[in-house]
Amino acid sequence: MKKRDNMSKIFVITGGPGTGKTSVIDELRGRGFRVLVEAAREISISDERFIGKSVLEADKKDFQDAIFELQKEKLSELKNDEIVFSDRGLGDTLAYYKINGLEIPGGNLEFAERFRYDGIFVLDFLDFYETDELRQESKEEQERVHNEIIREYEKLGYEVVIVPFMSVEKRVEFIEGFCRF
Repeated sequence: MKKRDNMSKIFVITGGPGTGKTSVIDELRGRGFRVLVEAAREISISDERFIGKSVLEADKKDFQDAIFELQKEKLSELKNDEIVFSDRGLGDTLAYYKINGLEIPGGNLEFAERFRYDGIFVLDFLDFYETDELRQESKEEQERVHNEIIREYEKLGYEVVIVPFMSVEKRVEFIEGFCRF
């Protein structure tokens, strides 16, 4: 699925745990942009296989497969000429397959290689970090996830844009400055 000129412009907001993705996504939504919510969070509250389970309790392969399928579904539902920010993207899911020692299904890899986002924004780490049901990583694990995400997007042929730590508003202004609407 290659992007065409008349399709939506889709920008990924990503980074390891503790980089402020949720705050940036919320600010973009508040500025009127369409946002695709993080598939992992949506799956964790809507798929019976994962409801009430931490990431440590869920079957990792089933979880990643479900995330990838939901991402594909959401991308196929976009309307032409929309500007969309995605809370994580296909490259993130590929990174989590690898982090969890899982083989990436061939069809998923092929889809990720064919589909093209319009930009990948990787948020740098914040000064603080709060854990929850999905975020349970140590500082070392945070960095490992962060670096693997960057590697996966680069392997897919993207030039990632690192968004430095600054206020949420300044981060969003930085991102808007790179986007060509």
